[in-house]
Amino acid sequence: MRDIDLLIANLVTSPDILENFLHHIPRSIMKRRRILGKWSIHEHACHLAVVQPMLYDRLVRFKTEECPEFKAYIPGKNVPDSMLIELDLDESLQKFREERKKLVELISDFSDTDWENEGKHPEYKMYSSYILVRHILMHDHLHMYRIEEQWITNDEYLRQ
Repeated sequence: MRDIDLLIANLVTSPDILENFLHHIPRSIMKRRRILGKWSIHEHACHLAVVQPMLYDRLVRFKTEECPEFKAYIPGKNVPDSMLIELDLDESLQKFREERKKLVELISDFSDTDWENEGKHPEYKMYSSYILVRHILMHDHLHMYRIEEQWITNDEYLRQ
């Protein structure tokens, strides 16, 4: 038995968690890169908004295609790594909220067949609509963890 309803409920809350979390962080440190070659708080937050349309499109393909094949999304390689720092944070948070609502509406209408559809992805041994939805939730929390790490971790404990 899958935990689809639980995953969807948590996907709904991610924009609220992120916005409430960011509210406590001083704006003056948002764009500071504390680890060489790693994203700032601002970039992690904006990234969550930027990837939503791509994730939505993948889920549409799971709904409309049998065994869809996907390409890897690699920031810094097939999308410029520098563009995130230039984005407006408030606009990005609003976009994240709007795009996430659209994504949740899509998957809330998935049939059992849609949930069972498997695809191919070069990065993963297995890939399905269910795995992607779970991956989206884990991706949200990975970046929120990285934001917290950039904010509150003492320098000597930051992973280099």
